[in-house]
Amino acid sequence: MPKIIWLASYPKSGNTWMRAFLANYLLNTAEPVPIGDLRAFSLSDVRPRFYDEVFEGDVRKMTAEQSVRLRPDAQRCLAEAREHDHFVKTHSRQGMLNGTPLIERSVSAGAIYIVRNPFDIVPSYASHLGVEPDQAIDVMADPDHATVEADVQIMTALGRWDAHVESWMDDQSTLPVCLVRYEDLRAVPEQAFGRVIQTLGLPFDTNRLARAIRHCSFEELSRQEEEGGFSERPPHMERFFRAGRSGEGAEELSSLQRQRLVSEFGAVMRKLGYLER
Repeated sequence: MPKIIWLASYPKSGNTWMRAFLANYLLNTAEPVPIGDLRAFSLSDVRPRFYDEVFEGDVRKMTAEQSVRLRPDAQRCLAEAREHDHFVKTHSRQGMLNGTPLIERSVSAGAIYIVRNPFDIVPSYASHLGVEPDQAIDVMADPDHATVEADVQIMTALGRWDAHVESWMDDQSTLPVCLVRYEDLRAVPEQAFGRVIQTLGLPFDTNRLARAIRHCSFEELSRQEEEGGFSERPPHMERFFRAGRSGEGAEELSSLQRQRLVSEFGAVMRKLGYLER
């Protein structure tokens, strides 16, 4: 049976960037893969059609609570959507919710987990949500934080940022996870993206790697969005692909906001090298 390779992250941590890289590396085309093709390249765990297959009735009348109960069955349908192991994007944490596993391990081959310094997540997530940075920090520190799709009530349980990270990293006995830091993708892309290719067991070619990195650069992704838009951009956002820099939060957030993030998430930030030990 085909299995899912999860592309997992907390929101605004580089998931779309990773999808663009993998699409460019695997498709290996002379020109950059159009960002509009990413939805076809990698599926998503909130695609309504997979819930429609397992929900008895009109999926548009499904409640968020029902969507949680149906997650394992919907993910089985997701796994069978292609004839080979394939990538599926998720922002869900791992673990249980109301007695239901949020990630069905029986149909999971492994995961690439992209993590980013919460200092840098805050400005981007605030823009994504259409709120102020303090409100974004409130959301990131909320153990019950969840999102629901606009058209169909499919819930994604995120929880706190630190708990999200630990949920993917702590127990790898039945689901191997490759941790990738956003900052390393920026600072040493050949090494960081190259490790992803090697972890996935894909044919490794340095010229192909370099071209894929060029084709998924923020300059290229931004150029494509400016010319043709991007379907995943929320209506209130001026653009989806912002600067993508590391260290942005340290410049934009106040000292009190940074102190709060350290107070909330310091232990995990230190584990990941975002704070001195």
